[in-house]
Amino acid sequence: MDIQQLRYFLAVADELHFGRAAERLHVTASPLSRRIRELEHELGRDLFVREHHHVELTSFGELFQGRARDVVRDFDGLRDLARDLPDAPRCRVGAAPLTPPKVLDTVLAGYRETAPQVELPVTLASSAELLDQLTADRVDLAVVHLPLGRTDLESLVIARGRLGVAMPADDEFADRTSLTLRDLRHRQVLMTSAKVHPSVMGEHRSALLAAGVTRLVALPHNDVVQIAAHVLRTGALTLTVLGEDLPTSLVFDSPAFRLVPLDEPGLALRVGIAWRADAERVVPGLRETLTALRERYGDTPTAL
Repeated sequence: MDIQQLRYFLAVADELHFGRAAERLHVTASPLSRRIRELEHELGRDLFVREHHHVELTSFGELFQGRARDVVRDFDGLRDLARDLPDAPRCRVGAAPLTPPKVLDTVLAGYRETAPQVELPVTLASSAELLDQLTADRVDLAVVHLPLGRTDLESLVIARGRLGVAMPADDEFADRTSLTLRDLRHRQVLMTSAKVHPSVMGEHRSALLAAGVTRLVALPHNDVVQIAAHVLRTGALTLTVLGEDLPTSLVFDSPAFRLVPLDEPGLALRVGIAWRADAERVVPGLRETLTALRERYGDTPTAL
């Protein structure tokens, strides 16, 4: 049974004539009659008494007519629901899956505390994609890796994490308590794809090259599991962020690996929020939320 069958039935019930009902529906009488027969077969009851040049509703057909009319009216009313219902205030939030979950949780909790009436639908995409969506006005606030590497958006660092070097557990550096980039000059270092967050990877690449690390291998992906497998298979090193409950930390938390902290104070993973400056004026609750987040994290980002 579908809504078209009910419309066909109601047209015949109103006209009590298959020919006139077909003209009203802009179909021919044959498919109209067939659909009514299919409906009667599904119901297991006759809806019409059919005589030569005469059609009338059965007693069940009269009962079914009232219910069917209610259903079609309610169905047609769905089209007006979005138009008639006032839009709920909302802020479209984007989040990069590789960012620490607690940063998104912090932003959402801060928004709900400041503007509890605002809906916060979340879109997941890479940092690079989210920055483009911000510019195109498809999201209003995004949790991304920083720096942005562009001047058309505003940003605020929420959390900062130390970097470490991931390696096989039997690596020559495995017993070190810390490493500098210069220590890696003669080693092969894996770099994840720059497409996901090009400004961050560009910053890391520049720092490595400045320290004399030239054996850089650019991978075509950001799959942490594949990166870990590559490290074990080839003995290469890779930079990763240190911290609990991070995808990279969970993958490298195995006796097969060793994570050695990187002693480079100027190099860190920064995660925060980005937004269009003009969005503060038009997105409900955004200005107030940004003010609260600036007061809390502007000078002292939390540690990952």
